[in-house]
Amino acid sequence: MNKAILCSHCGQDWLKLFIIRNSQEQFHMCPECESIWLEGQDIQDETEVYLGEFLESKGISWEEVAEYAD
Repeated sequence: MNKAILCSHCGQDWLKLFIIRNSQEQFHMCPECESIWLEGQDIQDETEVYLGEFLESKGISWEEVAEYAD
């Protein structure tokens, strides 16, 4: 993501790109409200996915996620 995009859910922080280390799956997340946008999901639209539920559905912990660096 080249340009800063304000979270459309809370409007209080900028979205950051993260990656799951073992699968290389990428997702955008708002550090403030922990809302998540999955690959292919329009980050301008509202989301109903949150960090805790996402990690649980993948069977992983936060330690298996890293902020994506180009």
